[in-house]
Amino acid sequence: MSGFTVSDLKDIVTIIGVVIAATSLAFTAINTLTTVRTNRAKFWLDLRDRFAKHDEVHRLLRPGGDWSTGKGPETAEEWARVEAYLGLFEHCEIMLEQGLIDERTFREIYVYRLKNMAANSYIREKLNRHAGGWSRLLALMKRMGIDVLS
Repeated sequence: MSGFTVSDLKDIVTIIGVVIAATSLAFTAINTLTTVRTNRAKFWLDLRDRFAKHDEVHRLLRPGGDWSTGKGPETAEEWARVEAYLGLFEHCEIMLEQGLIDERTFREIYVYRLKNMAANSYIREKLNRHAGGWSRLLALMKRMGIDVLS
């Protein structure tokens, strides 16, 4: 062991420690990214489940649905279901504002539902009459480029 000193050994051990630490950090970063992606996917599926609870209103409003041709909610119970559906979209606007969901994905998946709502004269009238009470929904509509106010 000519020329090999305790200081050299300390340097080698330090280098090995740095390599191990860097490798550990890289694995942690990869794991964190995977966890974030997995949680985001779970979140979108949870949101889908929330929308599924409003499937009846969604089906009535879509093209070919009973409310797509000049009809709309009339009874207090029908309006309660519609308002719950609209309220879910208000929560989406809050999540978009806070960066909890991304706008591109939301637009791809849900904008057609907003357009179906905007196409219904009963809902447009309600939003126009009570615009102050639906500020989040109207902000979402504006964000998506959908005009419902006259």
